[in-house]
Amino acid sequence: MSGAPGGIDQNDLMAAIDGRLGPERAAVLESYLAAHPEEGERLRQYGEIQHQLRHALAGPNDEPIPRRLQLARLLAEKRRRRYRQFGAAAAAVIFLVLGAGGGWMARNSGIGAPRAAQTAQATTEREITADALAAHRVFSVEVRHPVEVAAAQETHLVQWLSKRLGRSLVVPDLTSAGFQLMGGRLLPSEGGPAAQFMYQEGNNRLTFYERSGNTGDTTFRYSEQNGVGEFYWSDQDFGYALAAKINRQQLLKIAEMVYQQLSGEGAKPPPPASPLPGKPS
Repeated sequence: MSGAPGGIDQNDLMAAIDGRLGPERAAVLESYLAAHPEEGERLRQYGEIQHQLRHALAGPNDEPIPRRLQLARLLAEKRRRRYRQFGAAAAAVIFLVLGAGGGWMARNSGIGAPRAAQTAQATTEREITADALAAHRVFSVEVRHPVEVAAAQETHLVQWLSKRLGRSLVVPDLTSAGFQLMGGRLLPSEGGPAAQFMYQEGNNRLTFYERSGNTGDTTFRYSEQNGVGEFYWSDQDFGYALAAKINRQQLLKIAEMVYQQLSGEGAKPPPPASPLPGKPS
């Protein structure tokens, strides 16, 4: 795509999906896609992933507003607080003086920071697992275009994805588990570019998804949705997800195999842990 008319590149595709492409670039992109239908198909697939993610995360917006957050209740509470403020002013001054020292100590000790870090990590985990599962569902059923770059061009595939993700990637070898590499593709995500590698055993397909943006290391976390099992873990600021329609024990063995290959020969995999927050095991 680097030689496309008008300089159309991956960034233009991502901007078009997000609705951020200006009219002038949009016209150039439209002309390019008319001459390159295969790129139009790729854009459609990316858009489908984005749609699935928005649909999966849209549920809370449809829920009714909790009573404690309704406007009338908030206004009434504000009036009650206003009346109480006058009687509490003197006590507030006393508590402020007595508590200043302890408050400063708590501030410097970082109280609350671990909780914030855990919340951020849990949010990233949900993003990565949702993205990985959506991508698995979209591409694992593709007949003509399951991957963007085939396994025959593995060297090019690894170099390309490593450059886009800013890290030297390793393509796991799963032949001992019966799965052969089909190829891979570049995917968009909230945290930046992501990579997906696809494997096949007979009619069964397995996908390995990875992207940067996680904080800290985690043990394996398992979830299952509509028959698709998924193991997630993070290591050195990268999140990984392995998904397939196979039983949990078989998928765990493959996850351990992938972990060992990514971590170096002889590395011990993290032990299985609780299911992902908010997802059934």
